[in-house]
Amino acid sequence: MKLSKRLQAIADLIVKYKQGEILADIGTDHAYLPCYLVSEDIIDKAYACDIASGPINASIETIQLYHLEKQVIPLLGSGMNPILDKDVDMISICGMGGKLTVDILDEHREFLNHHRFILQANIGLEILREYLYKQNMKIIDESIVKDAQHIYEIIVCEKTDDMIAYQEEDFYFGPCLRKNKKGLFYEKWHRQLEIQKGILNSLEEQHPRYHEIMHLITMIEGEISGS
Repeated sequence: MKLSKRLQAIADLIVKYKQGEILADIGTDHAYLPCYLVSEDIIDKAYACDIASGPINASIETIQLYHLEKQVIPLLGSGMNPILDKDVDMISICGMGGKLTVDILDEHREFLNHHRFILQANIGLEILREYLYKQNMKIIDESIVKDAQHIYEIIVCEKTDDMIAYQEEDFYFGPCLRKNKKGLFYEKWHRQLEIQKGILNSLEEQHPRYHEIMHLITMIEGEISGS
């Protein structure tokens, strides 16, 4: 079973930071990720969860195609509601916006205490990372991958009793990604720098967002200087 580059990068992090044998994949879409992990004997069981019947039906087709009916269980429901009574070790929430991911996590904050999370938000990563910081969730590792001209960042995190010292730059650029900057990191932020400069040029200095954009530009320039 072949995954997209994005899903393969997520799967690779799950392999690297595996905790237990049961995964819940929230917003599973076609259930490609849980089916891959089970078919490759990386985990024993998975719940493929989605809020809409269309993705659940697509998940059922994938599960049946690979004859995984006994190991990958499709569940219809919002966020983590379908797994409230399930035994789960790891939870993946991928392919959504940062704000929606935060809403899902915050609805059942009790899950944050005992599970390892694999998170991939398409936008609003600074919102997600700041929320994790406020919940004392330690970012164990991060990965960056390019798939079909889009650059994605993946976060592995879990609750910690240690004090976490993050800066504002960590929310935007990622505490782990900042320590090991690679080509894709610079590609993403050079592109963002041009986008933000274009936005700034379209705003009057009196505009409420002018100084916010200016501040972000300054942070980006500081982060990628010397690249």
